[in-house]
Formats: sequence, structure tokens, C-alpha cells
Amino acid sequence: MALLKPLLASLILLFPVAGISESPRWGESPASSETVLILFDSSGPYGWIGEVHAKMLANLLGHFQLEYRIMPVESYRRGSLARARATFYFGTVFDNPLPVSFLHDVISARKPVCWFKYNLWQVGRDSRFGSQFETRTGFRFEFMDTSGYEIISYKGETFGKNQLDAELGRATILDPTLAAAPAMACQPSTSNCIPYIVQGGHWWYVADAPFAYLAEEDRYLVFADVLHDMLQIAHPESHRAILRLEDIDPTYPTELLQRAADYLHSEGVPFLVSVVPVYKDPLGFYNAGAPKTVTMSRTPEFIRALKYLVAQGGQIVLQGYTHQYDAVANPYTGVTGDDYEFFRVTVDEQNNFVDYMPVPEDSRRRVQSRIRGALGQLRRSGLSAIAWQTPHYAASAVDYSVFADEFPLTIQRVLYFDSAGGCIGRNGRRQDLFDSGTHIAGQFFPYVIQRDLYGQKVVPENIGNIVLDPAGGSATRLPADLIRAARKNLVVRDGWASAFFHPFLDISYLQELVRGIKGLSYDYVPLSDDLQ
Repeated sequence: MALLKPLLASLILLFPVAGISESPRWGESPASSETVLILFDSSGPYGWIGEVHAKMLANLLGHFQLEYRIMPVESYRRGSLARARATFYFGTVFDNPLPVSFLHDVISARKPVCWFKYNLWQVGRDSRFGSQFETRTGFRFEFMDTSGYEIISYKGETFGKNQLDAELGRATILDPTLAAAPAMACQPSTSNCIPYIVQGGHWWYVADAPFAYLAEEDRYLVFADVLHDMLQIAHPESHRAILRLEDIDPTYPTELLQRAADYLHSEGVPFLVSVVPVYKDPLGFYNAGAPKTVTMSRTPEFIRALKYLVAQGGQIVLQGYTHQYDAVANPYTGVTGDDYEFFRVTVDEQNNFVDYMPVPEDSRRRVQSRIRGALGQLRRSGLSAIAWQTPHYAASAVDYSVFADEFPLTIQRVLYFDSAGGCIGRNGRRQDLFDSGTHIAGQFFPYVIQRDLYGQKVVPENIGNIVLDPAGGSATRLPADLIRAARKNLVVRDGWASAFFHPFLDISYLQELVRGIKGLSYDYVPLSDDLQ
């Protein structure tokens, strides 16, 4: 059993990768009345940021089962706003010259419009439109404020804003009968607060791009909840929880698995077991230099333990095939559970990523072969999986589309690529499918996504895990930290608290975590295909 855990990125990644592909061709058909239109600044060297954020927003729309169209604002066609159910514009390039047709449609829009960060001044009082915007919305854009507001306040809870992106668009409410600020940005050392999100009728302004530097206790959660109001879709209040036992391979001490299962069963907590069917230590890292391979189908004691866990309320999630890559350190030991399976990763002496990209031989055939091998191990063991989980949450666009085709459910965080266009798997089309893009962003979800960019149904993992011995710059995380994150997720009207736990840790940590989540009135639930 490999106990060395790599530094798991908290999925706020936005960095370049190898394998640059051509840009996708964006569709030219106009948006329909039930399609959400997502526009982004695409010009200049940072145009990719808006594209990635647009895709991350599109994923959240998968919670509402809405169709969407993503396109550069520079390609906007007059009348598109009026035809769309709602329109979102990512102003991520400062002073990007916006099409006059877009500005005219925005100023006269009668359906929901949400504007992020920059360029609102192009419809402001000093623009060609004069005071029209202020009169219609009841608020005014002032300037970009760089003084730093670290706290976002919403529904009586506070959330962080990473100061690596300190800028906020400052707005003033002129007419409280027309406009309101459901979320405020505050400076903790003073009483100074400004609106973070402003609503004026069907018009919304978000003072930054909430997909940048997102984290478990970040203002991203605020936007994820307010999105219901922007779309005018009222989901009922509902708070569910999931617990996963993580990195369970055929060498795992069965007594530890049974101990965790017995406790969870006694608490009436259904749980998931993330199983890696084949253990490999090709370099002999934990075996005195001698290569070692153990398959679950030939490990009767492990099979009996898994069947016992299922009888105690467990469901099996398939966590890859070997959870490692080839006979190399990728990037740590080459051993199951320590390393990546679908990404090639190297690190420097400080444990910072040097290479972070799909494996060189990545292809649909390769990933299908590994899935078939993993499912075959389960089948020969008399077991089946309810869902898929990508090892270390890292795979290519091609891989994710295969996961969507092969599994009705996934439970994970996901990587998205700026140039991996049209990657739709389950029950959808497939066009312009690329291995990778120029840049990567990671995303987690506070609620179920019925279909993401790749066609996956994604069940959340959003509050992380207990970490006692952090690697390379990551932080220690105790049950109290996960419970605090779960408490903040309560502001999301249908937010989840989904965590994972390594059974080699002392059982008292699991007990504290479960008690704390239950104490927040979350309901632990099993996985099913019809989760909403």
C-alpha cells in the first residue's frame, strides 16, 4: 500500500501546457430563445482567460440542464441577446473595444444580462449612451479598485478572494428601489465594503471573474448560488453529503477497510469505495527494488473485504486501472496511488510542476483499453462500479469524453482546456475534438452537473480531504477545516458537502468529520443515476 500522497492541486490551475492545438471554430448559428449566450474577450495574449472562464460557466449551466452557445464577443451579431434566454459577458481584457452592435443590444436588453469585471464603462455615463444605463439599472460603474478586498460577504457567511487577482470593479447604487447588492466585498482591517455583485432589474454586474483562483471557501460559491437568480430558476433548498474511502487497491490492509465500514454503517452513512483494481510498483520503490504487481481478481481476501464493505452500505467507484503510469516516477514513485495515470507529470526539487500534460501516447484507444482492463478485474471479482473517478483528477479532453461514454456517473474535479473545442461525449455530438489546449483550468462543483463540456455527469467533490503530512507547499487540513468548508457551502441553496478519507488515518478523524457534517444538517446519500 502506497502511503506517499502527492500534492493535489486545489484546482485553481491556469497555466500553459504542451501540445498546442488550433483554436476551435465557434458556431455561427444565432442563439435560440432557450439557449444561454456566453461571450468573452478573445483579443490579445490573454484572450484565452475569457475562453476558459466561459467554459467553466457553461459547466455550471449543466446543473440547470440549459443549452448554451459560447463565442468571442468580437464575433457578436446584432440581435443575439434578444434571442437568448440570458447573456453572460466576460470582460477579461482591459479596454477591449466591444462591437457597437453588442453595446446597443446590451443597453436595450430586456432579458437577463450578467457582465463580469472590465469594460462596463463602455456603456457608462461617459460613453455614447450617456445616462441610459444608470437610469435603467439604478447603479453606476465607477472605476477598477486595486486597494484589495479579501472578504466577500453573502447570506451571513464570509468567503475569500485571492489577492493575486485583487482588482474589483467598483459600482455605486444610485436608486435602491431599482438596484441592490446581494454580496459585498470587504476589507477585514476596516469597515470599508463595496458591492461585489450588483443587481439592477434583469441586469447583473460581478466585480471580478469568479472562476479565477477558485478554492473550496472562495467567492466562487457565492456566484454558484446567485446563478439561480440570474437564470430565474428556483431550485429548492437541499443539502446532501457524500463520503468516499480513497485509493483502495488490492494491497490495502482489509482490517482498516472493515473498521471504517463498520463505523459508517453504525452511523447510517452510505459511503463510496474508490477502488484501483491493479496495484503496481514497477520500480520496487516499496519492495526493496523488486517490481511488484497485485491484481484484485487474484486476491481473495481483498475481494471478500470489498463485498463486506458493499454489504455495510458501500458503493464501488472505479478509480482508474493502476493509478500510475508505465515504469517511471510520474512524478513521485511510479507506485499505484502515488502517481498519475492519464497525465505525464514531473516536479522540481520544491515539488512544483515542471511538466503537466497528457501522456505522450494518449488516445481514445488507450483509455478505452485501460477502462476495459479495470472493468474486467471488477467483473472477475463479482463486483461492479457505480461511477468513475479520474486518478488525481487529471486527464485529457479525449479521455474525459471516453469517461462520459463509458460511465453514467463520475465523482471528481475536472480539467478543462482553452482550445479543446466541442468535446461532448454521452448522448451528444462530437466535433473538433482535441487532445489538449494551450492552457488548463481545474474546476470543482458545489452541486451535481448533469452534463459538463465533455458530456460527463459530475457529482461533486468539493470540500477535500484530511491532510496531516502535507507535501510541497500544501496545507495541513483537519476535520474542522472540512466542516468549515461544508458550512460555507450551505449558502448554495442546493449545495453538497462531498469529501474523501484515507482509512489508514486514525478512525477518530473520520468520526469527527461525520459528526460535524451531520451537525450542519447535511443528509448523507448514496449515488444513483438520477441524482439532481
